[in-house]
Amino acid sequence: MASRDFTGFSWDEQEDIKAVLASRGRDLREFNITDNDEAAAGGKRATTRQISVTRVSNGKTAVYDTDRFAPWIADFDEALRAGEFDD
Repeated sequence: MASRDFTGFSWDEQEDIKAVLASRGRDLREFNITDNDEAAAGGKRATTRQISVTRVSNGKTAVYDTDRFAPWIADFDEALRAGEFDD
């Protein structure tokens, strides 16, 4: 299962993430964001994506299960607000 770098995400998803980070006083360079595009479920291609977000400075990581329309970005925003990626 290959992972896909943030630069491979759709342009609108990239812009949404950048907006969330900016609203929280964060910069994209602080994070490594990847996805597996289509996680295998029972050996078949599924509609589930797993987004992995790691803060570079401290290694704190969160994984978000999502489909093409799930609000993982809202979950990430909530995690930032709660300080889950802070030192």
